[in-house]
Amino acid sequence: MLFKYKTALFCLFLTAEMAAQQELMLSSMPDMWHSNSVNPAFYTKGKRFFIGLPAYALDVAHSGDIAYDDIFREEGDRTVIDLDNAIGRLEPENDIFYDQRIETVSLGFRTRNDRWGLQLGHAIVTSGWSKYPKALAEVLWYGNAPYVGQTLEIGPQADIFDWHEWNVGVSRRFGKINLGARFKYLTGVSALRTDENRSQMSIYTDPDIYQLTLKTNYTFYSSHIVEAIDTSGLGYDFNTNSFGGSPSTQNAGYAFDLGFDAQLSENLSVNASVLNLGGSINWKKETASFTSNNEYLYEGAEIPGIDIINGSDSLDFDAKIDTLNDIFRFVKSTDNVELTTDLPLRIFGGASFRLSPRWLLGVSAMYQTRDNRTNTAFGVSARWQMFDWLSLGGMYSANNRSAANIGFHLLFQPGPFQVYVLSDNLLNGFSARNSPAVNLRMGASLVF
Repeated sequence: MLFKYKTALFCLFLTAEMAAQQELMLSSMPDMWHSNSVNPAFYTKGKRFFIGLPAYALDVAHSGDIAYDDIFREEGDRTVIDLDNAIGRLEPENDIFYDQRIETVSLGFRTRNDRWGLQLGHAIVTSGWSKYPKALAEVLWYGNAPYVGQTLEIGPQADIFDWHEWNVGVSRRFGKINLGARFKYLTGVSALRTDENRSQMSIYTDPDIYQLTLKTNYTFYSSHIVEAIDTSGLGYDFNTNSFGGSPSTQNAGYAFDLGFDAQLSENLSVNASVLNLGGSINWKKETASFTSNNEYLYEGAEIPGIDIINGSDSLDFDAKIDTLNDIFRFVKSTDNVELTTDLPLRIFGGASFRLSPRWLLGVSAMYQTRDNRTNTAFGVSARWQMFDWLSLGGMYSANNRSAANIGFHLLFQPGPFQVYVLSDNLLNGFSARNSPAVNLRMGASLVF
């Protein structure tokens, strides 16, 4: 049970604003084959054949200054949860964003006259966000005793899903302008989404008679993730599957990407793209809703908080509150359950100016919207082609979360190979345990 609780809290604080996958650095490198994923008009100039080897991208951010090491600490031979430091830095409402993309393989081809280009590929993607009130973390840690006479709203919200993406695209050059379009067929793996109109969970402790009142009007939907909820006997037993697994054509959808890349002069180029146009997935396999609509009263009850989280030999929560099943009473339904998730719409734009054969300056911008949540980012970059086979670059960028991000890229090109590591925020890119935001991408390809 303790392991499950730790896992749930880790997801709550770190991987559930699951802020937007920014990838400004990638969009500023059109000569690298994997940059095609952010603009279907990007092809490495002077090359005709492209093989994308596996690539990995991760972007995770918390709206507050919270990291893994702020929550978990070592105590002897075990790891315990300590929220004392973390709770003080939380906002009344907190968001977590998560985007992960694994590109397994991609292929590309350009005709000899450079007019037409073809491409296809496959990727495994996870995307999501969650929102939780500070009061939820406080009750989990301190219990309800410090909040007598207060009504605490503790209902979290989430929209998290993963899918496989199968894509095919075409590009056409018209003079100095290259236009690209891509169709993406989506097969969903798993999804978890709360109903934004039914997300109430509240706790009130009467200051006179110490009567505990818990009210719920809460619904969430699941495909493959939650199979059942058994909250009997201390009640934290969710029968769940983890994210990841086999995609299903019963969970199908599609999306379109459009882009252009224009060489306006010998030294100046501009580009723009729109990703995930019309993108959505309709979930039909193992889809269910779970609803709790209840008001529970208990005389003289106190939620023990920290004792539940880290375990206590003397804990007898059953004697204080019969079962959580009496409180939440989640009812599962599989009849006429409709679940649709929308992919984040992403817009990129940029320009680059070549100062010399070795130096290139660029600007990049990104806008993302999903479920009325938006993220905007802007960056200025410089790239140094140290050798024909090695380039280094840096970027300053600002986004909704931070006005000071320093990015970096390393591109190694021995022969036909392209091997790269890049991050829009270098200081946090390799320190996931003690950073509130992590952005990292790495991969390899062959170009001929």
